Amino acid sequence: MNTPKQRLREGAPILWVKFGFTLLALITLCGWVAPSTLGQAREVKAELFGVGVLSVGEVYRGSFTPDGRAFYFFKKVTPEREDYRLFVSHLRAGKWSEPERVNLGGDYSDLYPAISKDGKRMVFSSFRPAPGDTSPKPNAHLWYVDRQGNGWGEPVFMAAANKLGHYHSWVEFGPDKAIYFRRTTPDWQSNEALITRWNGKEYAPPVPFAEAMRWKHWRSDLRIAGASPGPDGRVLFLDVATRNPQTGRGASDIWVSLKQGHDWAEPKPLGAGINSDGYDVFPFFSPDGKDLYFVRDFAAFYRISLRDALKSVQ
Repeated sequence: MNTPKQRLREGAPILWVKFGFTLLALITLCGWVAPSTLGQAREVKAELFGVGVLSVGEVYRGSFTPDGRAFYFFKKVTPEREDYRLFVSHLRAGKWSEPERVNLGGDYSDLYPAISKDGKRMVFSSFRPAPGDTSPKPNAHLWYVDRQGNGWGEPVFMAAANKLGHYHSWVEFGPDKAIYFRRTTPDWQSNEALITRWNGKEYAPPVPFAEAMRWKHWRSDLRIAGASPGPDGRVLFLDVATRNPQTGRGASDIWVSLKQGHDWAEPKPLGAGINSDGYDVFPFFSPDGKDLYFVRDFAAFYRISLRDALKSVQ
């Protein structure tokens, strides 16, 4: 089974990017930074999130409920195997509770939980058997569950959005309520960023996530794992794979591209207080869109205000 970590470390299909936009245009559009700070990169530092409770073990991308009081994420549960499960933690009296496993039926590897803006639906990727899949090697496909009381209903296979035998990952809801995800071929040689929308009956066949795919062949010295839409659709967060030429060590940084009119500025990396020499990946956001969260080295969640994160751009 090819895994989230392996795909980043082994350089499985990813987009490459360069970012050379004007910070002034980006921030003016977004309205997050005072005019006196425009063009002045500020040194900021992300803080650990959920120390000793959430940031424990090998953790991956998360998603909040609309009220910010429940946090869903996935983590590795078997050290010797690439085996993942979904977990949820609740904010009670100002503290996050011990994470509990989310039971969606069956003992399957589930990944990438994403909660809808109204909190009534969760989309995820799973290695549970996909209807009609006769592939020799099982892969992860897209499913969703609807809220039922305090739990979730039966998983529904997203037939039109899936391509049997392919690996579906990085599932997330965008500000337009559409689902953004990535699909990788069974031989792990190529991938694409896609968008699927609810048509009133089902999630429709996906279309290309053009804003992300436009950077795929932009630079030969960088490779982009994919992109996540920002909380208001005016910032694009890119996962850019890198490799230290001296040590050969692989890593991943978060870059951003800002919307300028009808176009997108070239990407630039977030500052050193956010990006490290390791793996800084899986950007996601607080329900109000004011905070950026991400995972570092598959070991801990970090948080920083989106305003400060954008100020860090060089």
